[in-house]
Amino acid sequence: MKCSLRKAGFTLLEVLMVVAMLAIVGGAIITSYGGLEDKAAKGTATHAIAAITEAFLVYDSTEGGLPNNLESLMAATPTSPQYQAAELDSSADAVSGEAMAGNLMSPKLTDKFGLQTASANHINALVAAGISKLRFMDLKGNDETVATLDIKAADGSDATDVGALSAISIPQHAFEAPRPGSGRNRGRGYYLNLAASTTPTPKLMYWGAAKADGTTAGGYDVIKVGGQANQILVGMGLGNASNLVGEGVFTNLLHAPYYGNVAKNEYCHYIALIDVASSPAKLVAVVDSRGDFLDEEFAEATGQKP
Repeated sequence: MKCSLRKAGFTLLEVLMVVAMLAIVGGAIITSYGGLEDKAAKGTATHAIAAITEAFLVYDSTEGGLPNNLESLMAATPTSPQYQAAELDSSADAVSGEAMAGNLMSPKLTDKFGLQTASANHINALVAAGISKLRFMDLKGNDETVATLDIKAADGSDATDVGALSAISIPQHAFEAPRPGSGRNRGRGYYLNLAASTTPTPKLMYWGAAKADGTTAGGYDVIKVGGQANQILVGMGLGNASNLVGEGVFTNLLHAPYYGNVAKNEYCHYIALIDVASSPAKLVAVVDSRGDFLDEEFAEATGQKP
């Protein structure tokens, strides 16, 4: 009986050995997951880029144009901003002081864009394609200074004490209307009425450093995403304010997809590259928030491209 009782339990040494083994296995799992996290994000992005491209094409086919109210990837000061109570949003008929959005932090992405004043033809091409609204961030919310914005919060009150962009609480809402209440460090966005802002024309984010006057195309960066040498591409982000997402007659996406392998305050929406050399403007490609296009993302996800 004494022998049976001794065999029924575990010695302290056996327990410590089991704990040590679990620690080793757990560490191996964590290490392995750490190595796969980047690949998982890229694999998801491959499917997301394909799905967003399809959504744009279906929208164009059914609605006869491109989704409206996309994100400009810029911050600017609105001229005479107006609160739109029916939309719980703010608008402007012109902007000034355009600057690249401060949450575009990946050099791989920002190095591909050139911020240049758009030609009237390019603005007209966007309007002809159904893009009459383009979202900006208030320039006062594009830095590390606590400020009162020029635009109104979603309830029409003043957007006061909006904090540093690096400390934004929900980065996906950077281009959305500010949350009501003082000190709400979240949305800081409004839309520019493109149809009313032909003169003066705003700046746009040109892909591949293409010149706004159309004298040169975007070079290899345009060709590699599936464009043609005579096309001029501008970048616009797909956020929740777009009528491709959750509103309007046509709804293809319930929420704006986002790229997960980014820093906590980094821009994470997917970006549509739209040709403005043709009228109406048309979609050419979709890239993630680090500037990778579909084939490149797939090659990285499968280990073909280091």
